[in-house]
Amino acid sequence: MQVYINYPNPHITVHKNVSCQQIRMHQKGGQRVVKVDETNLKNVVDSFIDNTYNFKAEAQWNDLWLDISLSTPEQEIGLVHQIQAILGQRYKPLSKAPISIHCE
Repeated sequence: MQVYINYPNPHITVHKNVSCQQIRMHQKGGQRVVKVDETNLKNVVDSFIDNTYNFKAEAQWNDLWLDISLSTPEQEIGLVHQIQAILGQRYKPLSKAPISIHCE
């Protein structure tokens, strides 16, 4: 699952199909990508809690991709909601950002 988080235009897009054409069209070189799997899940969540991933209205800091590979789709979507809740505590626009599903 690929997830795009945008801060200045607050929204989160979940691409359930990693072969989705929209991913290739929207991913740009230099964008931050955080890979999440069973082996690093706790560390990634802790990094979000510790504000390791900052967001600003500047090109290099205004968005982030999550590359999530967990055991079930339910776990992956649950993680998206958890990360939104964590980010929303520091970045209010992200707390209410819509989460849309694309490429099911």
